[in-house]
Amino acid sequence: MIATPNELLAALAARGLADADAPPSDTPTAPTHQRPWYIGLLLGASGWLAGLFMLGFVAILFQPTSQPAAALTGAVLLGAAWGLFRVDRDGAFVAQLALALSIAGQCVMIFAMNRNNAHLGGVAASALLLQAVLALVMPNAAQRALSAFFAVIAWVLTVRFALLGEPAFWRASPAFAPSLATVIAGWALAWAPVLGATWALIRFEPAWMARRWQVVLRPVLAGLVVGLGFATLASHPFESFHWFGSSAAAPTWLSLWPLLSALVALAGIAAAFALGDRALMGVCAVAALLHVSHFYYELGTSLLLKSLLMLVMGGSMWLASRRLAKGVRQ
Repeated sequence: MIATPNELLAALAARGLADADAPPSDTPTAPTHQRPWYIGLLLGASGWLAGLFMLGFVAILFQPTSQPAAALTGAVLLGAAWGLFRVDRDGAFVAQLALALSIAGQCVMIFAMNRNNAHLGGVAASALLLQAVLALVMPNAAQRALSAFFAVIAWVLTVRFALLGEPAFWRASPAFAPSLATVIAGWALAWAPVLGATWALIRFEPAWMARRWQVVLRPVLAGLVVGLGFATLASHPFESFHWFGSSAAAPTWLSLWPLLSALVALAGIAAAFALGDRALMGVCAVAALLHVSHFYYELGTSLLLKSLLMLVMGGSMWLASRRLAKGVRQ
């Protein structure tokens, strides 16, 4: 077991990944700031409360009703968040205050970018651009992970709106019934880039760790994994949720998207397993159950056919788990 920096250096040198002649480090590691969880929770809640008061003050001061005023307000809020993240990276109060200001600044900035735009596809595209920039420049791991997660949602919505059209809320049925090929192609176009980016980051982790990019890419990778689980909910056609329309709406091939999203969530579990992060595995497992539940209630078939389908899916997952466990033991 490697317990000290010198032992880690020796292990890396034995594998040819570090200089064997490098002098041992006698510098003690920096102390970590540990606090009871309830103190951190109280400080975090105080930060969000202070952020709300700050938002009210900024709204009264700038009155962001026009596009220039909204852009200025968003820039001020994001700049304040960046400064707070930069000044104090360990304080729970300051970090949560900065996160509250950042989220508010993002909302105002997206409003400014789409002041004269009535299309949801354009809103999603502008949100994707903003989140990509914030994931790179914000000096905070939580903010980078959230930006990656929101970027996945924005990307999926951009593709979905471009391919299937914008949602028709409160209609009894979807705007149109796409073919099976269109549904599969749309799902692949939406999720293949996200899956590819996640695989590439995991596959080439030693390379970007050696270049010291882990400060940026590690939180981004965590956000992508969570996106594989829960951002898939955003890709579901909104009309397919019965509480958005009539429960008598006839199902279409779009009903397959929740099931396909469950497969993406399973891929998220595999990615979390490769990272050795049990928390991310649990998040993606919960998301997979939500997708399967949505598919069960959306599929317009008899209860007997649904039961048989669930039986086949459960058996397939059990066989896959046995095969995976056998491979791990070998």
